[in-house]
Formats: sequence, C-alpha cells, structure tokens
Amino acid sequence: MLSRKRVVITIASALIGSPLMAADNPASHLHGQANLQLAFNDNRVDLLFESPAGNLLGFEHEPRTTEQQQTLDSVTSWLKATPLINTSESTCTVEAANVQHLGHDDGQAHAHTHGEEEHHADIEVTQVLVCSGLKQAVSLVTPISTRFSGVEHLTIEWVGPDGQGATRLEPGNQAFKLGR
Repeated sequence: MLSRKRVVITIASALIGSPLMAADNPASHLHGQANLQLAFNDNRVDLLFESPAGNLLGFEHEPRTTEQQQTLDSVTSWLKATPLINTSESTCTVEAANVQHLGHDDGQAHAHTHGEEEHHADIEVTQVLVCSGLKQAVSLVTPISTRFSGVEHLTIEWVGPDGQGATRLEPGNQAFKLGR
C-alpha cells in the first residue's frame, strides 16, 4: 500500500504534467471554461487552476493601457492571496502561491479589424493551502465564478487518500460535494 506522502507526490506530478500537455493543445484554450485540480492530504491542498486570460482579465494580450495593467496587477494579487477553494467555515489559508501568465500562439493568426494578430494567453495558478477541518469537510466552496464572470464553466477534479472525483460548476454555483 502506498503511503500518503507517495500518493500526494504522485498526484502532484500528474497535476504538474497536465499543463505542459495542455499548452501544446489549442483545444485546451476554451473561452468561458477553466479547470481546477486538487490534491488532498490531511489538512493540506495542492491546487492547480488554469484559465484563458480573457476569462479573468477581459483581454489576452500584454496590457496596453494603465487600466489594463491595473487589472492585471489586481487579478494577480487576488489569485496569490485568496484561497481558490475553502471550507464552508473559511478555514483555508494560502501557504504558498504562484501565478504565471502564459502566452502562446496556436499557429493560426486571427485577423482583427485593426490588422493585429490574436495570441492566446492563459493564466496558471498553483497554491498550497492549509485548511483546518478539511478531513471532515463533505463539501467545499470556490470564489472563482463569483469573482470572475468570464468563467462560465469550472471543471473541478480532485484526488486524495479517500478517493477521487470530479464535477463541473455552472454560473452561480460555488459549492461542490466531495463524495465522502
């Protein structure tokens, strides 16, 4: 039987590898959709959140105005400081966080009225959370769809010592059951 530490390391490796494969797949960049992957171990959660930048910022290019730069800075700060999942009692705290802005060209130039080419960009967030009472929680909440109206569908996948599961949250839904 695998130890819990080995399970978390295996999960984390799988979660880390997923964005590398997705970055090469233009179909993984779908506006309105985002993905959240979670690995649980005791009261710790390792998470990976991926979304097209347009869902979170309203644009996918480098900031061109002061307002766009402020939006980028504000969203980045929020993603670093706010637990992207939480217990109903709000017991999760961010222990570590990283936000990356990934720009890529899907190999096709999309014409714009201004003669510019469109380049797709994604935002990838990793967080390590500590959540007292997590082992007893039967459901969790996420502030993502409330904070970002551009996220119309949020796919959540999780794995931990008690098993694995997945769900898809539609607009207005913040809570999901873990199936414990």
